[in-house]
Amino acid sequence: MPRTGLTATEIKDKAVEIAIDQMRAKGFEKVRLVDVAKEMGISHAALYSHFQDKTALFDAVSERWLTKLDEKQDLLVTEKRDPIQKILTWFLNLHRMKLEKVKLDPELYKAFDMAAEESKPFIQTHLSNMQNQMGKLVTEAINQKKIKKRDVKLVTDILISAGTAFTHPKLVAQHCEVDRETLLADTIEAVLKGLG
Repeated sequence: MPRTGLTATEIKDKAVEIAIDQMRAKGFEKVRLVDVAKEMGISHAALYSHFQDKTALFDAVSERWLTKLDEKQDLLVTEKRDPIQKILTWFLNLHRMKLEKVKLDPELYKAFDMAAEESKPFIQTHLSNMQNQMGKLVTEAINQKKIKKRDVKLVTDILISAGTAFTHPKLVAQHCEVDRETLLADTIEAVLKGLG
């Protein structure tokens, strides 16, 4: 146990919470590890033993959000309902969660977008989770004869490629003032009809 009485996990979690508050209050460019450590009541050297720099702390903030996003999508995948509707809902949910983050948490979204640009390991994990979720939905749709029998990976790639214009971090931010849900639904429905 460190002298703070907190475990390493608790220190990391508390640092992430404080960083989120500071990012929202003053913008992510102005957050400093020294200030986070001061608010925690620990030395900045102690915080550096958990986060090598400010970017690592921002990555932990983004990773936490993406983990929650993936968990919500995992729940959708396991629902007992029409797989075609679940595929459509999966895309709409992903679009809505990113759009909400752009609008309500723009500073946190900037940090996430930077991590996405650099294709950090946790971003790769998120992309892999997306592939796995969609793969399960496609398999279910094929098994129920809602999609013609084809290579699951190919169908998954086609669908994810079609939805990228509505779910890629840069494009979500670029079009955040435009309601694109109808266009997203029409796009995915058209692709599914072609695959059906």
